[in-house]
Amino acid sequence: MRNFLKENKVFIAIIIGASIVGGAIYFSGTKTEKELSKGQETTSTQKCLNIPELSDGILKIATKIIDGDTFLIEGGYSVRVLGIDADERGYPCYEAAKTGLEELILNKEVRLETPKQNKFATGQEGKEDLDQWCRYLRYVFLGSQNI
Repeated sequence: MRNFLKENKVFIAIIIGASIVGGAIYFSGTKTEKELSKGQETTSTQKCLNIPELSDGILKIATKIIDGDTFLIEGGYSVRVLGIDADERGYPCYEAAKTGLEELILNKEVRLETPKQNKFATGQEGKEDLDQWCRYLRYVFLGSQNI
C-alpha cells in the first residue's frame, strides 16, 4: 500500500484537487428553495404585466379547452379553474377530464369569479389573481352551477 501511495502521489493529488474543485462548483451553483421562488415571482410578475384585469363576475365565452382545469376565453386569455386539479397530458385521466370540461363549457358563456381571499392562498402581492403561467385563477360558473 505504501508503494502505491509513493508511486501515485501526483495522481492522488489530482483526484483530490478535482473533487474539491468539482464540489465547490456544484454547491456554489445551487440555490435555496427561497431564492428560486423569489426568482419565479419576479419572472412571473414581469411576464404577466400585459395581462388585463378581469372584473369579478364577468361573463366570457369559453373558446378552447386546454385540459381538465384550464381553458381559453374570448381574447385568447387562459383561465385556471379553481377547485379542480385535473391530470396533465400524458397522465391516465387527461382525456376524460378534458372531454368533461369541453362538454360542460366549450362555446358557452361562463361567469368568472375571483376568490375573495386569493392573496392569502397564493402568498403573492399585486396581481394575485394570476398564476406563474399568467392564467387567471377563477371559480367558474355556468348559470348557477359551479364548475
